[in-house]
Amino acid sequence: MLAAIGIVTKDMERSIAFYSLLGISFKGHGEGADHFEGESNGMRVMLDTFELAKKINPDYEMPIASKLSLCFDLKDPKRVDEMFDKIIKAGFLHTKEPWDAFWNQRYAVVMDPSGNQVDLFANLSN
Repeated sequence: MLAAIGIVTKDMERSIAFYSLLGISFKGHGEGADHFEGESNGMRVMLDTFELAKKINPDYEMPIASKLSLCFDLKDPKRVDEMFDKIIKAGFLHTKEPWDAFWNQRYAVVMDPSGNQVDLFANLSN
C-alpha cells in the first residue's frame, strides 16, 4: 500500500510555502529540521532536505528534470484558475497555463521549488 510521497528539496522554506498554498500543513522536528511531514486526503507528504538525502544515500543527486507529476484534483474548474493565479502570484513557476484539455478537464501545470511538476485539474462536467 502506498503510504507516502517523499520530495527532496534544496529550499525547505519555499517548498513548505508552495505546498501550503495547496492546503498541506507541515510539521517538522524543530527549527532547522531536515524532515517535515504533512497530509493530503490521507496521503502523507514528506519533505526532506538535500542534505538529509545525501546522508541516507551518499550518491544521491538532485534530478535535472522532474521524474514524476503530483496531481491535485481541485474539484471545480474555477478553482484550477484561482489556484494557478495564487501560485504564480506567490512567485512560483509554471509550464502550462490553465486550459480545457481534450480529456474533459480544466488543467494547468506549475513547478515546485525543486522543479517537480505539479498538475492542477478538475473535471469540466460530470
